[in-house]
Amino acid sequence: MDQKEERLVVSVVCGQAKQNPDWLAIEWPLTVIVNGRHYITLLASPSHLEELAVGFAFNKGLLTATGDIKSLVLKADGRQAELELAGKGVSAADLAAIACPTAVTDGFKDKGKTLSPDEIVGLMQEFSTSSALFRETGAVHAAALAGEGILVFREDVARHNAIDKLAGNLILAERDASSLCLLTSGRISAEVVRKAFRMGIGLLISRSAPTSLGVQMAEELGMTLVGFAREQRFNIYCNPWRVAI
Repeated sequence: MDQKEERLVVSVVCGQAKQNPDWLAIEWPLTVIVNGRHYITLLASPSHLEELAVGFAFNKGLLTATGDIKSLVLKADGRQAELELAGKGVSAADLAAIACPTAVTDGFKDKGKTLSPDEIVGLMQEFSTSSALFRETGAVHAAALAGEGILVFREDVARHNAIDKLAGNLILAERDASSLCLLTSGRISAEVVRKAFRMGIGLLISRSAPTSLGVQMAEELGMTLVGFAREQRFNIYCNPWRVAI
């Protein structure tokens, strides 16, 4: 499925205008149907849509593992994902952990991957050169799961969708993320921290900055936030023990 489309634009440089072709990232409506009912319509890049539907449902607490998925079908030329889920749902404690994880858990205070500064710089260099779609359109966010190198790379017009695609990949591949870190091009908000916590990841690294609530939540959960990871520098905002300095 195409991820971009070409359009003629009027470019103005130093007051001079001329028409040039330009690439636009495609924004695609994906309607998620859960157990026969409309749940939400997401606006997304038209790639890895099964992962997006599963990851979104996982991060909303609608499922917890691959075994909760009875069926998953893409219909309407990829504009509709139909999820049939086991009816057991999640417990009240699970829902509380999803909404406010710091209220019910001690978090990752003694868990998670540890990286050296050189490893962080190397991963972010690999991450920054992985998105041809961003270089062509400038209109997508990226996220990745990394260990010794980047294992899974996803991009989307919405930064939360890119992370949900990673969550869906973890669920569908039945992969344990506790030894991995999450790389993202977007800011680290409290919602991003919550998603990473839900995925079992204790180390988040971004080219951008975290928010105050994102840092507060990560600190309470024992998660490590690294921001402004560009070229040879980065900032560690909380729980620095996962960075071997």
